[in-house]
Amino acid sequence: MAAPASSWKEAEESVLSCTAQIMDQAAELFRSKAITDSSYTFESKVIAGSTPGKHFRHVLDHLRILTDAIEDWQARSKSDSRSILRVDYDSRIASKMPHIETSVSASLREFERTVDRLYRVFKGSNGRLYNQSLRLCATTPFVVEMDSTVGRELWFCGLHAIHHYALARVILVKELGLKGIDDQFGVAPSTLVHREWRKESNRADVARDAVSQGKNDELPETGASSRSSRSSRRRSQGHSGQQSRHMQSRRQDQVKSKL
Repeated sequence: MAAPASSWKEAEESVLSCTAQIMDQAAELFRSKAITDSSYTFESKVIAGSTPGKHFRHVLDHLRILTDAIEDWQARSKSDSRSILRVDYDSRIASKMPHIETSVSASLREFERTVDRLYRVFKGSNGRLYNQSLRLCATTPFVVEMDSTVGRELWFCGLHAIHHYALARVILVKELGLKGIDDQFGVAPSTLVHREWRKESNRADVARDAVSQGKNDELPETGASSRSSRSSRRRSQGHSGQQSRHMQSRRQDQVKSKL
């Protein structure tokens, strides 16, 4: 299976790259022209009140809020080292970008912009930002706070995106019947890794079996074992010969009866 990261820096690079790749999945879909504004705003008959555009906008909301919070904290930290990094995903209600859920081209621009901003806030971090503590605010409906880290929230945004991609895929593929959408779109990174691992494992098993069979075929026969094997083959060949002659006689009798 996948090897563990050896440092905070390596973990940060891995999660950052994975999250960016997940965001790029949507960007690639928009660039492919596989969906139009009409299909983007199609209201699902299966998922009440849901459209593909709303799911993609929702994905952007979360990553934008996390990136905004980090940028704001980085600016405040220059003058106040005790400044606390807070993230409140529920604030998306007041920061929605409605045009993102109705326009494919607008969504593409915002996805690309958000990924660029994400890399910018992590530039030069070398693992420090990944392990930076933060206060996560949640409306339950009471407002509560809990401890988390930037790395944990970055990973959450990636998995959250996959969840909504999968829902958007149901609408685009199952309801609208659109073609040209990659089979891996809306599949979790861990699932893709597991699938690849299973393929490699199966290939290794086949290769091992082939090598093992080859070795068995090459084993030399000696002594009594060799004589017994040869005798057994002769008996088998004699029996096969008798069967062959018997079948040939039956076929001849059948041909004669049809004449």
